[in-house]
Amino acid sequence: AVLRLPTTTMAMDERGFEGRKTSSQATVVETKAGRILLVISPCTLPKTRILEIDSTTGLLLAQPKDCVQEFKTHNEAIEYLGGMSDGIKTSENGCAVLGFAVLAGWVSILICKRNRVSATLPGDHQVCIVSNSSWLRIPLSGFDRTKVSRDEMRNLNTMTEYAIDGVHFYCETLDVSCPFPGKQSPGYCTEFVWNEWLSLPFWNQGLSHFCPKLFQGFAESRDMTDSEGATYTYAHFCRRSRLHPGTRYLARGINSGASCGNEIECELLIWRRGGKGKSAGGSEEQDLPFTSYVWRRGSVPIWWGVDIKNTVGEAAIWVKQDDSYQHTARYFRRLRRQYVAEKPERQYSVTCVNLLRCAPGRSELTLSEGFQKGVRSANKMIKNMDLRVLNFDWHANTKALGETGTIKGLWMSIRSMLKEVGFNSGSFKCAQGGSGGSAPRAFGFSFDQKQQGVLRYNCADSLDRTNVASFFGVVPVLMQQCRKLGLDLVKKNLPEGAELSLPQGWEARRDQVTGKTFYIDHNTKTTTWECPFDTTRVKDAREMAAEPWWVLDMEVMDVRDNICTELLSTLMEQFKVEGDMNAMLYTGSRAMHSAILQQILPEPMQKKSGSTSSTANNALLSVKRRYLNLVHDGHRQQQIEMFLGIHAARFFPSLSYFAPCEYNPDKAHPDSDVEEGDGAAERGQNAGNSGAASDTATASDLLGGMELKETVNFQSSKSLDDSVTESQDNLIDFDSPAITT
Repeated sequence: AVLRLPTTTMAMDERGFEGRKTSSQATVVETKAGRILLVISPCTLPKTRILEIDSTTGLLLAQPKDCVQEFKTHNEAIEYLGGMSDGIKTSENGCAVLGFAVLAGWVSILICKRNRVSATLPGDHQVCIVSNSSWLRIPLSGFDRTKVSRDEMRNLNTMTEYAIDGVHFYCETLDVSCPFPGKQSPGYCTEFVWNEWLSLPFWNQGLSHFCPKLFQGFAESRDMTDSEGATYTYAHFCRRSRLHPGTRYLARGINSGASCGNEIECELLIWRRGGKGKSAGGSEEQDLPFTSYVWRRGSVPIWWGVDIKNTVGEAAIWVKQDDSYQHTARYFRRLRRQYVAEKPERQYSVTCVNLLRCAPGRSELTLSEGFQKGVRSANKMIKNMDLRVLNFDWHANTKALGETGTIKGLWMSIRSMLKEVGFNSGSFKCAQGGSGGSAPRAFGFSFDQKQQGVLRYNCADSLDRTNVASFFGVVPVLMQQCRKLGLDLVKKNLPEGAELSLPQGWEARRDQVTGKTFYIDHNTKTTTWECPFDTTRVKDAREMAAEPWWVLDMEVMDVRDNICTELLSTLMEQFKVEGDMNAMLYTGSRAMHSAILQQILPEPMQKKSGSTSSTANNALLSVKRRYLNLVHDGHRQQQIEMFLGIHAARFFPSLSYFAPCEYNPDKAHPDSDVEEGDGAAERGQNAGNSGAASDTATASDLLGGMELKETVNFQSSKSLDDSVTESQDNLIDFDSPAITT
């Protein structure tokens, strides 16, 4: 593979590293004469620059009027403005300007006041979480405010109350809009950039360095050490899509823009640091290996909804009967274009792990059948695409097989898909950096293998079951990534029985008098002070871990007893935080069924809770979630649309009185879903779908010759091995019922 440089880091290298700042500063200034000035010192540039927003039109001026434009330091620029004849009336300091909009006669500027570095990527590129933000509102000069209604002012207040802090992140020095190492050509992946509308004034004038791209989701990295003392870092991302934004009951399923509700792209990036004491960004002396794995999660990508009669009980699901599934095909075509843009003719596979209930009489059965029909139709419309559906009824399997049995069943069901898809791997080498390597550095990289497809996990709304199943689906890939990097994660010394699971029928308790642990054998109804180590599961752990994809052949107990706990426990906690965050953004409540994530930890580390109590808590949370959705979803939906600039003219009629930057959220973008040679544009179908975020679609579809290759049903049974073997050996005939139980 040829050594290549990412576009963003090449640009940084051309500007030079000497004198660059390690952190950014931004100040919004309103002068006594009513001028609006932006003093911005981005870490990507060596100098501070002053920009101006015209106080009468709201247009961004790259060259301020009667004012020096560049300064060596931020303080020099502020002192200069303070010494001007009109002086400084008010100012607001922060880390970055995240955009602005001219609404209801006000210039509303979003500024990040404080941030927190949550991830450090190769080359010491820092990803920052917005920890504190604020809107600074400055009135336009000469604007007649009698033209602004009370409703419009109320909408402006609503928009500026949109939650930013803690759930949005940005990176000023590296493109993180798509999987590592970012876009290799000019542009970015627009699907995940939430401040595109607010940032257009900067980007349209080539000033993107002064307004970083804002992402909604989770980003965090951790420095780790393996069993042999080798240092490595892993970074975990989840990027929420903005193409079908909104709340649970108003943005589910697919919309007329061929985008899904609660759609999230997830990535796990791991790289070696080259030795003890090296920074997370990497060494300057050698090529360092890295691996990355990408998966998706989202709502079921067809036209569907629910009929709610009360806040308790199962909601009735409906599926659009006359759906041609054109939008479903466009959705999957966009996935292929997004991940194989450099070779669009290459075959690409997407495996949909469907976690819906499949039992007769269940409301989700209708949705699951409609989903499979949609995938079958989409496969016929798309060239070079291999779509598959794996039916894995998570709740039914948990009830029949238990938690560890369900996890093992999932591994056995997706093993062939994981091996076929694989992950990205290669190496990178950082350029020499100034300031002791503290500033971001350009890096060259090369690939030795590319991920050949993507697994997409879904329940109805991509919430609780999806979070749990995707975590356990990632664990085998994580172990294979570490094996590729030469990392040893096998425990060196296991305490005698201390962290090993007890045999079947045994229980550990603590004596209240002595404080010692004793063991109860419920099989023989006897007790003992000695730990009954299950010798039938003793294996040579290192020999076992040397095999490719070894986790897929192991029991859950073998994995958690032999692998270093630190990595798995850290990743588990991140998935819990990520699950709660996504659930809060989509439903207003935290995630359910997260306790099963602890099954990857040794038993002494698991926090026990009664099954009855856990079930009751989940039921109560489900009722609370539905109530919140029914009461607050409409308000929250409008708030999200205002922030993204969707239907802006409807929420802010006074836009027609001045010249704002025009924004069309439905416009074609680099991640187009249009096939080569497509003809006339197609109108979007939005009848019957309450969650459509836009009214038109601009892409058309061609019929291809692809057939649905494989649909797998995982059936609960007493014999786990027999069930999985049978489900993988038999293909579904789509002329027969779509679901079997």
